[in-house]
Amino acid sequence: MAKERAFGPHQLAEWLGIEPRHVRRAETRGLIPPPDVGDERWSEGVAKTLPDRVEEILSVVGDENYVLGQDVGKAGRRKPPVKGETFGPHQLAGELGLQRWQVGRAGQQGMIPPPDVDDKRWSREVVEELRGRVEGIREALGEHPGLGSIDAAKHLAGRTGLEVEREDVRVLAEQGLLRPVGEFRGYPMFGLESLDALTEAQVAAVVGERQRWTEQSVTAKEAAALLGWPAGRFEVTAERNGLVPGRLGRYDRAEVEELPARDGGGS
Repeated sequence: MAKERAFGPHQLAEWLGIEPRHVRRAETRGLIPPPDVGDERWSEGVAKTLPDRVEEILSVVGDENYVLGQDVGKAGRRKPPVKGETFGPHQLAGELGLQRWQVGRAGQQGMIPPPDVDDKRWSREVVEELRGRVEGIREALGEHPGLGSIDAAKHLAGRTGLEVEREDVRVLAEQGLLRPVGEFRGYPMFGLESLDALTEAQVAAVVGERQRWTEQSVTAKEAAALLGWPAGRFEVTAERNGLVPGRLGRYDRAEVEELPARDGGGS
């Protein structure tokens, strides 16, 4: 069996697509849990809880926010950003007084044009043209980047007292009850306003449906154990008889129990 991966600070940063300094700041502020492997590395299980939260983490500890919180002059005024000829995403955010996630979201929604220098950076000319749009961007996007499906489920669980899971958030979105405010690495982000607009009854209906399906269904491993078969025999027999998994990759228990007869009897 392959050994589960563990991530040091630099490995975790690279895996999440952020800088090591962001990992250190996030850990200091409690946005990332302490290393759980030898007090030095993060387990794969912990690491997998973080990709959906990267935008949220950067909204707090990204370079532009770190400067806003730390680089204050004696008179209580921020030092002006360093002037340059071109600007990357973090520099652009600092220059315009926006949060890093707002720059990314505004780009997704066409409120900020694509980088015009090597497809990676913005020229000063473009930045100057954007200054007049800043208030409109803030008004359109709000002050919170939204939550990924995992954190959205936790938010709904805390508000309703229900056992909400990530899958329930996905279904609520499919039903049109939740609309993403943006995305991060292809994953939808949900605004707090839309999450709080859901009624407890709407959330309970989706949670209840999932729980009922879970009760009447089994995983492939559970199906094999139910029939007293090796896992390979179950998978091959199920495929031969057109038995496919449904929601959450689970099989209907009743159909699993009928499988031996459908396959010509025997055990």
